[in-house]
Amino acid sequence: MERREALRLSAAFMGYGLSGLVFSGMLNGCKVDSSLAWEPVFFTKEQAIVIGEFAEHLLPKTTTPGAKDVLVDRFLDQLIGTTYDAKGKDDFNKELTAFQQRCQEHYGKGFETCSKEERDAIFAKEEETDFTPAVYLWGNKIKEEGTVSFYRQLKGLVLFGYFSSEEIGEKVLNYDPVPGTFIGCTSLEEIGNSWSL
Repeated sequence: MERREALRLSAAFMGYGLSGLVFSGMLNGCKVDSSLAWEPVFFTKEQAIVIGEFAEHLLPKTTTPGAKDVLVDRFLDQLIGTTYDAKGKDDFNKELTAFQQRCQEHYGKGFETCSKEERDAIFAKEEETDFTPAVYLWGNKIKEEGTVSFYRQLKGLVLFGYFSSEEIGEKVLNYDPVPGTFIGCTSLEEIGNSWSL
């Protein structure tokens, strides 16, 4: 399955959490540069490192690929760089700077140089923040913005980028294409019970 199609199906399923702008951008720009010579489009090199470490700490490599293995940081660089408007980009940069400042205040260093234990503590502290997300239905906002922290927004983008990647979609998650393979002239005894909808 092409990543474009995987994104379309995933976004349709999770459409309540995606704006029309982001949804459109993901469908139109879902190819990620996997070359060794990759350079960020939107992030600075320092920001790309922070985002990569954030994503990898959230989804580390175990028996399955980690976030860096499936290039989530590059996906987010392309997504934000090509789909966010000027205000959205500016807000993202300000929020990322504030996130880094909180890390500096607590540990005297940026997130990318924090230890695993320090990163765990940063994530735990961020998870304590109350939030009320906006509600979307098929990409259209039906309830005004609530209070969603930068951490939760970035976490959502990382999770979406990870689970919509080709490698995870094809090799890790169960994949049963819809409507599936047509098998004609098969007796009911071979199938067993009918499939539920």
